[in-house]
Amino acid sequence: RIDSAFSRANAALAGLGAGLAAALGPAALGAIVANTTAGLLKIKDLSEATGSSIEKISGLEDVARRAGGSIDDVSGILIKFNAALKDADKTADLGEAIKAIGLDAEKLKAIDPAEALRQTAVALSQFADDGNKARLVQELFGKSVKDAGPYLRELAEAGEFYGSVTEDQVLAADKFSKNLAQLRIHAEDAARAMSGPLIDAFNQVAGAFSDTDKKAGEL
Repeated sequence: RIDSAFSRANAALAGLGAGLAAALGPAALGAIVANTTAGLLKIKDLSEATGSSIEKISGLEDVARRAGGSIDDVSGILIKFNAALKDADKTADLGEAIKAIGLDAEKLKAIDPAEALRQTAVALSQFADDGNKARLVQELFGKSVKDAGPYLRELAEAGEFYGSVTEDQVLAADKFSKNLAQLRIHAEDAARAMSGPLIDAFNQVAGAFSDTDKKAGEL
């Protein structure tokens, strides 16, 4: 049934070109599915951690990928920035840092965290790359300008961004992952059930040989 499913998937890919479909065997196609699922689940995890929408996070990821980065780069920046926004009214330095770039912390809190990050990147792009900007970046993102600067510049230049991943796709990937984990558990349980009698039988045979060696030694 698995081979049949891969065959149908390859047939569907034939619409993209016979050469591509022929090049993708079951192993290669399986690797693509696994990697894609893992990437979608990272987007889901980041959405749950920050409260940002799937689509907006997908847009942030798209900017990172175009710059040679990944969702992991986005995750570190967005989580730290989201935490800084929440603490802006409690920590004077954070509140002053946001005011220094001409933004209002309360207004940023009221919108999607990913959009708040984009607006902050745009505001920072208006400042010269000097020590003051470096301190602001460190305060807001917990990273040096060297680490966060390139992505923030790309995000500012991107303008309005639109994600290529939908919530339905992420939910489907999550369901697939859970079903796969459940299947793995069933397989392990079945293997344990079958291995029990085999282990007992082996122990009996080993015990018989041991008894025979003992008697042979006595003789």
